Amino acid sequence: MVSVNSAKDWFRISVTEDQMEAYLELRGDFERDFERDEITIGDLQELFEESKITFGQLDEQINRITENPSLVTFPCLIAAGQPVEHGKDGRVDFFINLQSDLSIEEKEQLDFREVMKIPKVTGGEPILKMIPPTEGHSGLNVFGDEVKPQEGKTARVKAGKNTKWASEDILIATMDGQVSLANRSIQVLPTYEVNHDVDLRSGNIDFNGSVVIHGDIPSGFTVKAKGDIHVMGLVESAVLEAGGSIFIQKGISAVHKGMVRSGLDVHTKYINQGNVEAGRNIFVEQSILLSQCTARETIFCQSGSIIGGHLSAGQQIYVKDLGNRLEAETNIYLGENKDHLETLHHLEIRLTELNSTMNKLKQLGEKLNKIASLRGELTSNEKETLLKQEKSLRAATSEYLEIKKQLSEKKEKDVDFSQPVLYIHGILYPNSKVNFGKYQKNFMNQSRNVKIKLEDSEIKISPFH
Repeated sequence: MVSVNSAKDWFRISVTEDQMEAYLELRGDFERDFERDEITIGDLQELFEESKITFGQLDEQINRITENPSLVTFPCLIAAGQPVEHGKDGRVDFFINLQSDLSIEEKEQLDFREVMKIPKVTGGEPILKMIPPTEGHSGLNVFGDEVKPQEGKTARVKAGKNTKWASEDILIATMDGQVSLANRSIQVLPTYEVNHDVDLRSGNIDFNGSVVIHGDIPSGFTVKAKGDIHVMGLVESAVLEAGGSIFIQKGISAVHKGMVRSGLDVHTKYINQGNVEAGRNIFVEQSILLSQCTARETIFCQSGSIIGGHLSAGQQIYVKDLGNRLEAETNIYLGENKDHLETLHHLEIRLTELNSTMNKLKQLGEKLNKIASLRGELTSNEKETLLKQEKSLRAATSEYLEIKKQLSEKKEKDVDFSQPVLYIHGILYPNSKVNFGKYQKNFMNQSRNVKIKLEDSEIKISPFH
């Protein structure tokens, strides 16, 4: 039998790094042959006082230790703080279906028929409601200190064309039209409709609103819209450019020509030998075949196959089958898009150049104005130089402000590229090449239901259900 002079002879208290939990630990070897009365509540209270633990003591655990310590597994939790409840981020609740506030799970289950519905409103109709962030609730650690919560972030939305705030939290339309989202700005745009295929009757289309095509877009034609583009038919080797999203009911079949480029999302039934770029997500109901596709955030193809071609996404790619039985080389790229980084770099260089030019022009203007002040007038050559200086300064300032705005918008769109993942719900076929920046792995064995990500500078594959 072991003689115990004090609880301190056998126990010590350790506290977790966040100070929210305290554990009772044993010192040295414990023969577990105490008598019931050898450890008292008073002994443990002395340990608490010595460790300055004043909150969250677990009475039930303390009683177990004092009644029969040999039945307790050490280290054991002996005090727990009151968890802090961090504030929830604000959000935007839409009264119409824009697919812009959906979770990843909801995006995976999008009904293509619902997606093709055009979000139209009438003047005065509410579009969205802003839900404010919450402050959260403080917690207490085991030392009795307050743990302050992090406040939620405010959701940001700008009132764009033909919209206004009816109150602090309700945005309404000021005219009839189609609702479009671009660069965190909600706008209601007029709609240009073509009730047949795009052909020589309609010609190429460039519209300062949204465009609806009730037919196909054949090879060689161009359709541009500041808002969204809805195509109720097929897109061949045509050029489509939208500031908002692009919706194609029957798919893309482009024989490696043309381009479909959106500021936000691209929704289509399938992509066959197409070139597609999306500022946010690409949604494909069926399969992607031998195509070049780039999404700033995510590619969703969870019901079909990706066979051949090159696909790039900043965050995730969801697919049923990757590659095929013929082992077609299929290239996947995950993480920050190199073209986007280069664009940011070039804009920042141009901003620096313009700043330098503006400073030189300002110095020239100050010098000429000083000469005019001292002499009372300028020579004809000096006057001409001053006029050129003023014109050049206005042009440089205008370009500087425009590039600064572009940079701000591009950085505002930035997303988290730290954990890109490839999810394969079905079969990963051999000769599928997966790239994470400078890291590449060619998978030569068939696998099922896996996810692939970069961990510790190594591309790893693991089960996914």
